[in-house]
Amino acid sequence: MSRVSDTRQRTREAAAQLVAGAKRPHEITVDQIYAVIQQGSRTTINDELKQWKDERTKADALGADLPAAVADAMRALWVVAVEQGEVVFAEQRSTLEAAVADAEQQHATVTQARDDALATSTTLTEQCETLRQQITTLQTRVEFEATAKNQALQDGQALQQKLIALQTDTAEQIERIRQAQTDQAEEFQAVITSRDAAFQVERDTANERLEAAQARMLQEIDTAREGQRRAEQQMVKTRERLERQQASLAELRTEAGHHRRELAERDTRLGALAAAVADRDRMAIELAAARGQLEGLGTAMQSLETRAITAESRISTLLDERKSPATPRKKQGKK
Repeated sequence: MSRVSDTRQRTREAAAQLVAGAKRPHEITVDQIYAVIQQGSRTTINDELKQWKDERTKADALGADLPAAVADAMRALWVVAVEQGEVVFAEQRSTLEAAVADAEQQHATVTQARDDALATSTTLTEQCETLRQQITTLQTRVEFEATAKNQALQDGQALQQKLIALQTDTAEQIERIRQAQTDQAEEFQAVITSRDAAFQVERDTANERLEAAQARMLQEIDTAREGQRRAEQQMVKTRERLERQQASLAELRTEAGHHRRELAERDTRLGALAAAVADRDRMAIELAAARGQLEGLGTAMQSLETRAITAESRISTLLDERKSPATPRKKQGKK
């Protein structure tokens, strides 16, 4: 890993440590980070710290209006996505740095070859100058010897042709070296552009997946809230029905007590009539009438007891349903 990559990673780790130590994210400064990691330039630390604060602000904004458990899950998902993006970015950057190092090495090799060619050209130029001096000397001697003059002229022409050929070859070598440098620079730029495009595509895909997961979570939260609201409404209705049933039961019990008291009064009256009236026929008539009333009262009492038992059964059923609200009541269909 390069020095810059290590500085950026340690900047994030130091910021997380400061937050764990009760430090607010917006209060963290470059000097505090540098005091912890003791390396890197302040510009690199400032850029990475700003990016970390932006990511932290986005994560906190996503979970501001959500329950704590959902917000924590979203923050964890966001941290995983950011860490995955950092890993991919670090891998891409390491590959690009290696490619840059290779290109620099090739550039150094080409530069050395160019310097060697220039040195050779300088040597040849010096040799040509020496040859020119020799030609000048030979031309001076030509004045004294015609044959030597012609020979010297031929030698000078041959040397000039060699010089022109050497200069032509040197210029062609320099041009080939420059062309090779240009081709390598274009190839390196194309590689960088292609890898940057691939990284952008991967980052966009990760952002789309994160947004889809957030949408699903929000939809599930809305569904859960709607179900809770319906359950609360059903609980209120059940409580109201229970209160009405309890009131009806109290009225039935009051009415049953009233009938019991009337029955007791009629029994007392019947005993008094039986003891006081001497006439057997009249007593029999009154006794038969009293028995009829007693039978009517018994029937009414039995009806009241049946109604009380039915009401108590319904109240018991409602109480059981209230104790277990998770079990939905089956709706009775019309026959």
